Amino acid sequence: MFENRIKELRKTKRLTQRQLADAAKTSQQQIQRIEAGHQLARFDLATRISAALGQSITKVFPSAELPLARMKRRAATLDHQRASKELEAAGLDMEPEVWTVKYKLRGGAEGNFPISGPDMNRLNSILQDEAEDGFVVLPSVDRQYALNLKHLVFCQLLFDRPSIEVEAPREKSFEVLFYLTDQREPLRFDVDPDTSLLEQEEDPDPLAVQLQDLFYYVEMGADRRRMSFVDWDGERAFFRSDDVSMFSVPLWLIEPNANEEDEVTEGDEDS
Repeated sequence: MFENRIKELRKTKRLTQRQLADAAKTSQQQIQRIEAGHQLARFDLATRISAALGQSITKVFPSAELPLARMKRRAATLDHQRASKELEAAGLDMEPEVWTVKYKLRGGAEGNFPISGPDMNRLNSILQDEAEDGFVVLPSVDRQYALNLKHLVFCQLLFDRPSIEVEAPREKSFEVLFYLTDQREPLRFDVDPDTSLLEQEEDPDPLAVQLQDLFYYVEMGADRRRMSFVDWDGERAFFRSDDVSMFSVPLWLIEPNANEEDEVTEGDEDS
C-alpha cells in the first residue's frame, strides 16, 4: 500500500474521481487505484495529478519529498537503484519507459500485459536467477497475474514511450482465468469480489478473501498447495498448483476499498 493525499486534496477542491481523471488525462480506474494506494503513479502522471489538484508533487505524495530532494542535491552521484527504491516506497514509478511483458506458456497460450517499471526490474532480476522456478505475481492495468516460471517457455520485456492517451472505460469483468500446462485456452470462472482486505484482517472469513489468498499462497512459495475457490454458483474448483502455468484475476475483485466511485457529496462541499 502506498500512502498519498489525493483523496483529501481532491475533496478539498470538490472534485470527483472522474473529474480529477479528466483533468489529469488518465482513467478513473487509475485514479481509484492510485488514490487507494494499490498502484504506483508514474512520475509524469503524478505530476499531472498534482497540477490538477493545484499542489506540488511533494504535497500530494509526502513521502517523496526527501528522496526527491536527495536527487536534486546529488544528481550526479546518487545511486539510481537506491533513488528508485526510495521513490517507489513513496508511491512513484520513476521509470521513463512503459513496459510490457510478452509471454508464451507451456501448452501454447501466449499474450502480453503491461507492468510498472519497478515490477519490470523485479521480473528481470527473477528471470535471470536460474534457481527461481515458482510463481511471480504481477499487477497490470486491470488484472493481476500469477506466472508459474516452471511453465514459462518464453518471455520478452518490451518498452515504449509513455503516452497520455486515455483508454476507453472497460466493463468490469468477474472472470477469473486459469491456464493449465496442457491447454492453450484458459478455464474461465465467474467469481464474486472479495469483501475484505487480507492484510487488514486478523482472522478473515475465507470466502471474503479467497482471491487474495490465491496470490498470497503462491507468492509465499506454497506451490504444492492445492488451490481452490468458490464461483458465482457456490461450486468449488480445485487446482494442483504445479499444473497451472498462469492465472489472472480482475484487479477490482481483489481490492475491496478501491471499487466504488467516490463522488463529492453536499457534506463534502460544505466542509
